[in-house]
Amino acid sequence: MARQRGFTLLELMVVVAIVGVLAIIAVVSYKGYMRKARLQEGIAFLMDLKLKQETYFSAYSQYVDTGVDANDFYPSGAGFKPEDLPVGWGAWDCTAPANKAIQGFCALGYSGPPSPETYFQYVTIGWAPGHAAPPDEYIKDKTRRWWFARAITYYDPNGDRQIELRFSSELTQVVEIWP
Repeated sequence: MARQRGFTLLELMVVVAIVGVLAIIAVVSYKGYMRKARLQEGIAFLMDLKLKQETYFSAYSQYVDTGVDANDFYPSGAGFKPEDLPVGWGAWDCTAPANKAIQGFCALGYSGPPSPETYFQYVTIGWAPGHAAPPDEYIKDKTRRWWFARAITYYDPNGDRQIELRFSSELTQVVEIWP
């Protein structure tokens, strides 16, 4: 009678360990991929915002301001839209905007969120007579009209680590601020 051969307990444990290591590598890679994808949402929105701000400026000779206080380039959460993250914004009522931020985004041509679910909050400050200019690294020529925009997100569920993106009328690339 031939002896049947099977896997030993040691061989099965080695296979389980290898599968476990591969699973850990896959999860870490996936989380990094998701962070980069979410970061692209903010960058794409700010690049689109640049086009819309310049289009608005060419029509009305001024930039749009969605902040609570135009002199505050680092406003509290009240100046950012949407209020919570992640959230489905739903459609905005641009016929009767509820507040200055929504009114500003509607003036730029946004009738709702940048996507059904967003992971960034946005604010843009536009030049107006008497406004202080943003920091020098974003606006070097303060004699010209300018706009400045920020996008913030928290990339962990507890909201402990914030990513911030900054962009202005004088920059050609979005600036990433990491903790």
